[in-house]
Amino acid sequence: MVSDAEDDGTRDDDLVWRWHDNLIYGIRFDIGDPEKQDWRSDLVLDIDFIVEWLCEGSEEARFRVAPATLTFHDVADLQLSIDHGDSEGQTVMSELSIDRVTRERLVRPFKFWRWTICLNSPPAGRIAFSASGYSQMLRADPRLVSEQRLPRGERSWGRKLLSSPRDETFAIFWSTHAERSFQSCRIS
Repeated sequence: MVSDAEDDGTRDDDLVWRWHDNLIYGIRFDIGDPEKQDWRSDLVLDIDFIVEWLCEGSEEARFRVAPATLTFHDVADLQLSIDHGDSEGQTVMSELSIDRVTRERLVRPFKFWRWTICLNSPPAGRIAFSASGYSQMLRADPRLVSEQRLPRGERSWGRKLLSSPRDETFAIFWSTHAERSFQSCRIS
């Protein structure tokens, strides 16, 4: 699992591209029960996480993609701006595609950020909120595919729990390696 705890040294411009072109196919709210002193307020996104962009010699890019759960913690001030238009019921809903993610540190005595997820699709879509940080868990091993997505039937809902130091290193490696491999695959 990757979280802000491991990202203390991550530059914000690295976060911009971490989730570039990842598809969001599920959004849910994990809200605690204040009557039981459970103050949890998480925004949970189910995504196709592009672990690695492969641009070897050929014109065609390939990708290592894994189903992942991206959770933002202690969420406040949530704003959803997702407009697929009005086709009078002729256009079905589809996954959201992330263009970039930015964050700005808020002035607080503790770490808290203003996050903005700008979407490729739908155009001008965005998800904005404040949160203390994030965690990401791969739910299965990355799979080599020719598109920046997994086939719908292959998105695993079972969680890949990290049980050994090798697994943890693997998850952190994939998340940080994705930015470098994306940079080398940009098409002008």
